[in-house]
Amino acid sequence: MSTRHPFGRRAAWPVMLGVGAAALAVTAAVTRADITAPSAPASSPSASATASTPAPTPSASPTTEDVLAGVELDALEEREIGDLRDFTAWLAENDAEGFVGEVGWPAATDPGWDALGEHWYLLAEQEGLWTTAWAAGSHWSDGYPLVTYGDGGSGSLDTASGQARVIEELEASRGTDDAAGTGARHGVNLAGLEFGTENGFTNTRPGALGTDYFAEPLASYAWLASRGIDLVRLPVRWERLQPEPGGALDAQQVAAVTAQLDAAADAGIDVVLDLHNYGAYVTDAGPLLLGSDALPGTRMTDVWLRIARTWGEHPAVLGYGLMNEPHDLGGGDERGAAAAWEQLTQDTVTALREAGDAHLLLVAGYDWSSLERWRTTHPTGWIDDTAGNFRYEAHHYWDAYGEGKYALPYAEELAAAAG
Repeated sequence: MSTRHPFGRRAAWPVMLGVGAAALAVTAAVTRADITAPSAPASSPSASATASTPAPTPSASPTTEDVLAGVELDALEEREIGDLRDFTAWLAENDAEGFVGEVGWPAATDPGWDALGEHWYLLAEQEGLWTTAWAAGSHWSDGYPLVTYGDGGSGSLDTASGQARVIEELEASRGTDDAAGTGARHGVNLAGLEFGTENGFTNTRPGALGTDYFAEPLASYAWLASRGIDLVRLPVRWERLQPEPGGALDAQQVAAVTAQLDAAADAGIDVVLDLHNYGAYVTDAGPLLLGSDALPGTRMTDVWLRIARTWGEHPAVLGYGLMNEPHDLGGGDERGAAAAWEQLTQDTVTALREAGDAHLLLVAGYDWSSLERWRTTHPTGWIDDTAGNFRYEAHHYWDAYGEGKYALPYAEELAAAAG
């Protein structure tokens, strides 16, 4: 997620305007300076890029009773669980595996959200989904509602939410042998390096590390591991990592990301590197949209080839999240834009495989990677991967517009869902 486009969830990218992102401000129990953010199974870290990450095997149809059989769901749960079931059905129809890269609910105590979360995760576990909760991080503002793990005063992660409890219980119950046989994994986003993209942010004005955006304190990785978390999605901004499209990677950013990966490897945590850019690259002249003449798809391929050369041999790197929440790239022709996005991602997958990289690839859906609109946006699967090692990535938030703002309490969301 990260906070959304300043003009609203469904707004198109503004032509020749900088792209900002308003921070969300609701209640959460994390003590930190008031920083706004853009928009964030027990196994050893994966091997090198050239040594193939074990390809995901589509889960067999459950032979046991549905995990939610007999559970009485309210109208809001029916809607959101129904969306999740439809996504997993789409995956089965297309002989594919899935990754929900962002899912979260307010940390403030509300038994309605917590119950929905427990049911959602039980189904995700049954269906073999990989998930990373939005979001952990030591630099969230006091008012951010979706903090899964935060800093309560120690200077690094030390506080867990109700969502964290659900994840930890699932991971602990499964054990190292994955007795359920579904292949599910559940982790967290670790936000901070993608912060600070408002107030004039561009590729030439990227902000200052430690002031506008933040590297997670390295002690947080060991603490997460002590809680049973061994999967992290690590968001980074393209403009900081590669200050000029097609150019070299920035040495400071490489050092910052490498330090995070080193700490993850020491803690036994696998990392998915996530290009957190929404399908655009922000310049002084405004956002360049992927697939346009100003930012052809070859630019996305180029940055991923450079990332693969830089970190492909790092023991913590499990996979690459090709793009966070691409949207509004088609000038009103959303089906055409979705088809163009499908081709862009296929081209990047092909280029990485031809370069000899066999890492897991997380391929985002178009239209904010919306899980609820997935089937409409992408009627069929589209990735042809010679390594057979990819997952389609969707995001799922349960408030009225799927934005993750959670401006209304559960009771009001339920009333709206019930009609």
